Amino acid sequence: MLIFSPMVLINKAINEVTVKLVYYGAGLCGKTTNLEKIYGNPKLENKGKMISMSTETDRTLFFDFMPMELGTIGGQKVRVQLYTVPGQVFYDATRKLVLRGTDGVVFVADSQPSMRDSNFDSLENLKTNLRLNRIDPAKIALVLQYNKRDLPDVDSVEEMNAYLHPDGAPVIEAAAINGTGVTATLRAAIARILDNLKNGVDTTLHEDGGTSVDPFAPVDVDMEPEPFDAAPTDVEALLAGARDVVASLEAALEKAREQERRLADKLR
Repeated sequence: MLIFSPMVLINKAINEVTVKLVYYGAGLCGKTTNLEKIYGNPKLENKGKMISMSTETDRTLFFDFMPMELGTIGGQKVRVQLYTVPGQVFYDATRKLVLRGTDGVVFVADSQPSMRDSNFDSLENLKTNLRLNRIDPAKIALVLQYNKRDLPDVDSVEEMNAYLHPDGAPVIEAAAINGTGVTATLRAAIARILDNLKNGVDTTLHEDGGTSVDPFAPVDVDMEPEPFDAAPTDVEALLAGARDVVASLEAALEKAREQERRLADKLR
């Protein structure tokens, strides 16, 4: 039996809780590198297949895993879904779509001084897209990763804090290309998600001032979902993003089939 909350997915049949974590940031900041390093970690077991949807300039990655060392939450095992989003501005519809229903975000910032504006704009874009998905940016489990610390002449942590304003969110220094700080970032993000879960934090955005609801109260899976309250242009953008993802998956599947045909021909 599946039970849904506004964010967390609970599968009673296999005694499992699934949470979603999205890596967000400007183009080429290191989001993809983070996920590749995590996926390639030989200590990481119980992981699903990595799915990659490539565009001309960026990639959206996804895989899930079960961090056994976390133990259980309320007697239930925890499964974590990891996603990246495209960093380029013209893929904003896809970013909105990937953020939908997320329980936590790792914001990856490039530490180079030349990236200050891109980092700031991307963080503001994250907050906007969270709100469009009815997620409160002030309550979502957020971790900031200051990446590329291995490069010369990078901004200090204090300088980056001054314009990114972590406001109490954990800040992790990293050089993802070398794997430095990657695991620490992931652990910090999962810990924040689980803290929200244990404490019953409602991350739903209530802009109308309505009464807060318990985000972890069970909801019948057969119930009609609430309509997504967005302007037609927002719905069209989300639909376009969804179509982009489907097209990317179909293209990747066709490539895999072509590779399979070539290998089969060699065996004949």
